[in-house]
Amino acid sequence: MNQLFKEFKSVSKKEWLAKVEKDLKGKPIDKFNWEPIEGIPLTPFAHSDDSQEAYIPLVGKQQTNNWEIGVTIKVSQIKLANQKALSALENGATAICFDLKKSPTIEELKTLLNGIQLEWISTHFNFNQQAWKRFAGYFIDYVTAQNYDLHKLACSFTFKGLPIQNSDDLAILANYKKSLPPARFLTINAIPNFTGLGGTVTEISQLIKEGNAQLVALNKAGLPLKEFKSIIQFAITLGDSYFFNIAKIRAIKVLWQQVLQAWDKDLTAKAIIEVHLSKITQSEDEHYNKIRATTQAMAAVIGGAKRLYIHPSDAFKNGEGSPFEQRIAMNIQQLLQLESYMDRVIDPAAGSYYIEQLTDQLAAAAWRKFQK
Repeated sequence: MNQLFKEFKSVSKKEWLAKVEKDLKGKPIDKFNWEPIEGIPLTPFAHSDDSQEAYIPLVGKQQTNNWEIGVTIKVSQIKLANQKALSALENGATAICFDLKKSPTIEELKTLLNGIQLEWISTHFNFNQQAWKRFAGYFIDYVTAQNYDLHKLACSFTFKGLPIQNSDDLAILANYKKSLPPARFLTINAIPNFTGLGGTVTEISQLIKEGNAQLVALNKAGLPLKEFKSIIQFAITLGDSYFFNIAKIRAIKVLWQQVLQAWDKDLTAKAIIEVHLSKITQSEDEHYNKIRATTQAMAAVIGGAKRLYIHPSDAFKNGEGSPFEQRIAMNIQQLLQLESYMDRVIDPAAGSYYIEQLTDQLAAAAWRKFQK
């Protein structure tokens, strides 16, 4: 491979810009620069010379770029929600998120999960209330009674607010972690903080701040961060800016690793990020929404999302969308995996000087805000 590039002379940024200036025939290069976010100036003429050090690929120990194809089920009727989940799984979903208005009883939970093989998918629960202790306990009781291998159950919980409020919460959390090792009990949810492109830096810094606050609580309780860092995940939403979407996810990965190593230089963990495409970016044109969702999904995948949820293109009408558009939303992800093989290239943005530079600028700006 090294011999392949032997005949090509390396070109410095100075030489490159000189050629650009010549081609522009006197027009100033600066006219192509812009500042979409205050404090983050951008230029289309990104080059390897812009960085004093080589950019480090954000790959961790992963062997693929595979992500989970997520489907959200709004739970109003327990049996109907179960049927919808089974249908989504039959059509290729690999992650089911149950959006619950209230905490179900143990019997309702049994009905909700009836027929679902939890070891083969990932299961997620979203609440608009602080009900995590009771519900998580019900879930652990259920999977234990079903004789599941608890080390194979990928799952997460998202509740209103943050679960850790006092020492009793920490004790319960420690027991739950011991019972269900793979579970992500702490979801740092930035979705309510999404305000569009202009608020990206604030959104990222707040996300990292809340994640660090949970590390502080765990550390004060004497729970080893090396073990308990794995209970944390992040939930975000994306806007319309393709390259900023990619850089946003990558910047969160960079900063979370930086936070962990500030605690312990040997502490490493890849940030687990689930992405929900925002309804705010939908228009009343269903076809346009499909195109928009596809580019947003591509950005999420290139950035390194662990799990992706796409709203049906007609969700603006009733919140859930029609069954046909629900299927199309899932097909977008299947096409990206089965047709485009976007799950096979690890950190596909690595080596793109523009995206690498944008990632660094976003991360640096968010880190300064976080430090304040």
